[in-house]
Amino acid sequence: MTKTTKRVSFFKDISLLITQLNNEGIEMMPFSFYRSKEEQMMRYKEGKSKTLHSKHCDWLAIDLVLVENDKLQWERNSKYERAGDLARTLGLTWGGDWKDLNDIYHFEFSLKGTTQPDFKTRPFL
Repeated sequence: MTKTTKRVSFFKDISLLITQLNNEGIEMMPFSFYRSKEEQMMRYKEGKSKTLHSKHCDWLAIDLVLVENDKLQWERNSKYERAGDLARTLGLTWGGDWKDLNDIYHFEFSLKGTTQPDFKTRPFL
């Protein structure tokens, strides 16, 4: 699978994730998508990342924040949990499942997401 194919698959899955969340009355907006190597190095040095090569550097990760009553909600709650559940259904990796760095905003591409052959057959469409 090429990087381009991975990116297209990831973009489709993130679009589905955001659409389904909106259908359930959960509004999320992106706040971090692509990261340069320099920005990733800075985040690593600050302890905000555990790796020098994040999937953000390859356009294969995105950070989404919950919006409630026109305010950004940064605390973990049931809506973030729901986003994580839907992400796993799509085969994405959710940072909220990580033990060493609990990153509830982070969603990334996983090869597990490619097991469903047709974008239109995703479970909640």
